[in-house]
Parts: sequence; C-alpha cells; structure tokens
Amino acid sequence: MVSRPLRRCTLALLVALPLAGCESDPPALDPGIGTDVPAETSNTLGACPDGGPDATTPAAGCLGPDGSVQRP
Repeated sequence: MVSRPLRRCTLALLVALPLAGCESDPPALDPGIGTDVPAETSNTLGACPDGGPDATTPAAGCLGPDGSVQRP
C-alpha cells in the first residue's frame, strides 16, 4: 500500500505541474534593449497603412507592400 505522504506529494505534483507551464503575458518586444539589437517575439507585424508608417505604427514597424519591414 502507498503511504499517505507519498500520495499527498503525488497529488500536489499533479496539480502544480500544469500550472507551472502557464505564462501570464505573451512574449513581446522589449523596447529597453535598443534599436540596433535584434529581439525575438511571437508577435507578427501588421501591414502598413496606406501611405506608409504613421503615428499608429508600432515601434517594431509594419510590413510594406513588397514585404519589407518599414519603421516610423
């Protein structure tokens, strides 16, 4: 028979492990690292508004009609 402390420990692990993999915020660019340093993110760039980047364009930029990244 399995001891009571072992069962409690197993139950605690079964509850804690799924919670350990949760992230509160999705990954994003860190604006504090500078503009000359590449950064990884899972966020994708949106298409540029007509006429190119404007005040609503994020600092990471947007995708132009030819697929190139354009920054404000």
